[in-house]
Amino acid sequence: MMPPAVPDRGQSSPVGYALVLGVVVVAVVTTVALGAAALTDAQDQSAVARAEQTMTLFDSQTSQVALGDSDVHTVGLGGTQGTYSVDPTAGSMSIVQLDCDDDGVDDDGDDTVSGTPTNNLTVEDDAYLMDPVPLGRMTYTTGSTTLAYEGGGVWRQDRRGETQMISPPEFHYRGATLTLPIILTRGSGGGSGAGTRATVTDAGEPTQVFPRGADYPDRCWEDGIAEPFSNPVEDGSVYVQVESDYAQAWGEYFERRTEGEVTYPTDDVVRVELVSLAQVGAFEMPGEGGAVPVSGASAGHSVEEFSIRLRPDDTDSANFNNLQWSMYAETGDQRLELHLRKSGSGGCPTPGITADLTVYYSEDGGTTYHGWKEDDAFVTKCADLNGDGDDEIYMEATFVDDDDGDGNPENVGETDVSLEYVSLSQSDLVYFKPNGGVVDPVTLGGHGAAWESESYDPGSGDSETVDRLVNHYFAEFPDEFDLVVDDKSSDTINEGGSSGRLFTGGSDRYVTYIHVTENEVEVELD
Repeated sequence: MMPPAVPDRGQSSPVGYALVLGVVVVAVVTTVALGAAALTDAQDQSAVARAEQTMTLFDSQTSQVALGDSDVHTVGLGGTQGTYSVDPTAGSMSIVQLDCDDDGVDDDGDDTVSGTPTNNLTVEDDAYLMDPVPLGRMTYTTGSTTLAYEGGGVWRQDRRGETQMISPPEFHYRGATLTLPIILTRGSGGGSGAGTRATVTDAGEPTQVFPRGADYPDRCWEDGIAEPFSNPVEDGSVYVQVESDYAQAWGEYFERRTEGEVTYPTDDVVRVELVSLAQVGAFEMPGEGGAVPVSGASAGHSVEEFSIRLRPDDTDSANFNNLQWSMYAETGDQRLELHLRKSGSGGCPTPGITADLTVYYSEDGGTTYHGWKEDDAFVTKCADLNGDGDDEIYMEATFVDDDDGDGNPENVGETDVSLEYVSLSQSDLVYFKPNGGVVDPVTLGGHGAAWESESYDPGSGDSETVDRLVNHYFAEFPDEFDLVVDDKSSDTINEGGSSGRLFTGGSDRYVTYIHVTENEVEVELD
């Protein structure tokens, strides 16, 4: 009998080993490949993070040179990955004024900045306040990421082409004022590796772009009279336009910093229309001689809320009994003072002190003036303001509010303080002296409000609400002015414990003050 056959397993072993070995090899290769890719990504990210810090330092040092704080700076760029280069022709910026003759008519049938991105004038009624000028840039590239210094800011572009701001450009927009020291990057060269350096030098004196000693094109003149490139810019509307690979990031910056309309005519062009911003919000009361900046109140009556809360000086044990306190403004021949003076007596828990309110305005340096006064306009109150269990005395003075909630602070409400039009005495003010003559009669016109057609005679009992008066007189001043604190003898109010709220809706006007310079720097890479 033959023995039973034994399965021949030995022949399959080499095949199994080969399969296992193949799987192992593939796994190892895949792991190594993925690990290498992850390592490369990590190295790239680390290099970019270091480069961002370096570019931010470069930004700071370059600004010092461009703005005159230093003649030269050398920055070590470092790093073993990536390359640096300078392109003096990259990007551009321009400033355009539409409807420069301010006739309200679009003479060429096109109300927008049109044409190609770098030649966008519709010449019938527009003017360049600044012709397109190359910004120039220094770039750092590693892998698919690029960092760029351009226009005084640092920008980043990733592998998807998306851009973001790393540090902001030299673009300062407050209220109705644009301050724009444009930094223009010039130079040449390139480099990579740890020894790369950038030497930044001042390329010369800044060029004054606006205002400047030249006239607008004659198409912008009104009544045939030459008009200089000067402030305030009162006609038409103003646009800033940037053409750049980083236009989207520029636009996001404009959207955060301005209330103007931001548009993107093309992927690499962004345009912002500049309008006055709403101001100021809640504020801490400045000390004697300090100021609250006011802006956005010059066109129409746009003050929506203005109130202050005053606390007596800690050394004033009489609790407001020495109150003689003002906020005033002075611009050229214009003068305005809001004055509070003690009247009545009392303290917590039954306060009885009141304050008389005086409003003074002059447009001719005090030769003549408008005078308004109301006795006992505001009353002190008591409340536990600091949580110590004891009541403290304070005074709320509301100059503008919408107490009836109808959306119009100038509509007369039940709680609005009314002031009589009168001739003032020396004791009615702290800062100004009403030495001139009271205007007799006075009409508060000029801003389109229906009530401004009223005429007021001094001493006849004619009166007006403080809401209307503050809105009118604020609108008489430039779009930016300071309300300065004057505390007689500096001992009647604790400004550190006092505060206020001032909100304007913005003037809905375009930017009116423009200060633009071109500041050129030379960047050499080695």
